[in-house]
Amino acid sequence: MDRDIKESREYRLAKDWEMAVNNYSFNPARFAVAIPTMNPTLQQSLYWLIKECIKVMADDCRRYNERNMVSHEKAKCIMEYLKRHGKNIPLK
Repeated sequence: MDRDIKESREYRLAKDWEMAVNNYSFNPARFAVAIPTMNPTLQQSLYWLIKECIKVMADDCRRYNERNMVSHEKAKCIMEYLKRHGKNIPLK
């Protein structure tokens, strides 16, 4: 892994997120319900973050195994759908 990535704020955020969801009491639905309380521009930024995460999860070159095969396959389906039906969203 590139050393610059490990020193980035994005890497630190990813590791913080990893620790937050590595807990049985983390509730993804409760997290999602909080999204509309965000500034609309930041909601859009969250969408771009999630889309980039899905791209990485869909990549056949990344490491995955039986435990995360379903998320890998679903991410591939989402990316294929976005390629066919996706629309440009302002900001990017």
